[in-house]
Amino acid sequence: MSYRFALTLFALIFSFGQPESRAQSTVPARALKDSAKFPIGVALNVGNAPGDMADIREIAALINAQFNSIVAENGMKMRFLHPAIDTYDFAAADALADYARTHGMILHGHALIWHHDYQLPVWMKNYQGDWQAMLRDHVQQICQHFAGKVKSWDVVNEAIDNKHPKQYRATLFLEKLGPAYIEQAFIAAHEADPAAVLYYNDFNMESKADKLQFMLDMVDDFQRRHIPLHGIGFQMHVSVDSPAIAQIKTALQAVAARGLKVRISELDVSLNQQQRAASLDPALAQLQKARYREIVSAYVQSVSPAQRGGITFWGLLDKDSWLLDGKPYPDWPLLFDDKGQTKPAYFGVLEGLKE
Repeated sequence: MSYRFALTLFALIFSFGQPESRAQSTVPARALKDSAKFPIGVALNVGNAPGDMADIREIAALINAQFNSIVAENGMKMRFLHPAIDTYDFAAADALADYARTHGMILHGHALIWHHDYQLPVWMKNYQGDWQAMLRDHVQQICQHFAGKVKSWDVVNEAIDNKHPKQYRATLFLEKLGPAYIEQAFIAAHEADPAAVLYYNDFNMESKADKLQFMLDMVDDFQRRHIPLHGIGFQMHVSVDSPAIAQIKTALQAVAARGLKVRISELDVSLNQQQRAASLDPALAQLQKARYREIVSAYVQSVSPAQRGGITFWGLLDKDSWLLDGKPYPDWPLLFDDKGQTKPAYFGVLEGLKE
């Protein structure tokens, strides 16, 4: 994916002067970050290589106007930061951290430990030494390097089995260390950067009651034993009609009741999973607007201000969404169209924030 497109200052200036009837398809009167009292973030597909920052510069006006938090969609995952057993490569991620600092933004780190095969460094797949020591060093080297630059981390990502949600996912980490690898990662991260807010991050916890309960049981156990887990990230890659908003509220409230921080960490709303639409028509756009509004409203209503870790949208422009990767059909899951213009979904978010 790439964010290369021309977003000129002329277009931004011109759009501010449009009449009210066109406002919801051009530039809003008030930015997202100015309408919320918690971080409003966006995932950027940068950090894979130092040259990626050129992509940010081409869309900087839109990013800077709307968001006060950023996260690397891929570039701060394991294989990028730790490509060889004795090698850490921080150059590209440092450039992203510098951008965040320069523009007064929060940088969220994603993710210290993730099982997915294409994100595991090759050397780690073949490692024959002390796995506990190796994983501890991996976490601590990264957290120490970014201390003071990264405010919060997804320490462990997607450790619960989605198909069998009453058990941990069968990963290389589980095979080598058992479930203890999860708490060991949180302990190591906290020791390396005591100021960082540490999250467990996963998907479908708002839609699968068994998965939600398994996660809550893990949280309860960690809290009893004083494991430094500070929050839960709900990825919330949802469709326009599922899961039910009541399920979302239940999940958010259950975590909030435990005194933890709550993030909606990877939000998007797909419209075309049934492959029935060839284009984004006004009716679909309004459904998506309503869906974004009710999700954001549920978050505001369910999580106290002190516990709101923020909402991050998983991508900026529709054309760059991960949901389109390898798909033969279109979708329009985000707040901005391919030209960087606001969609009705954007105004649904604004309305949800007001509620």
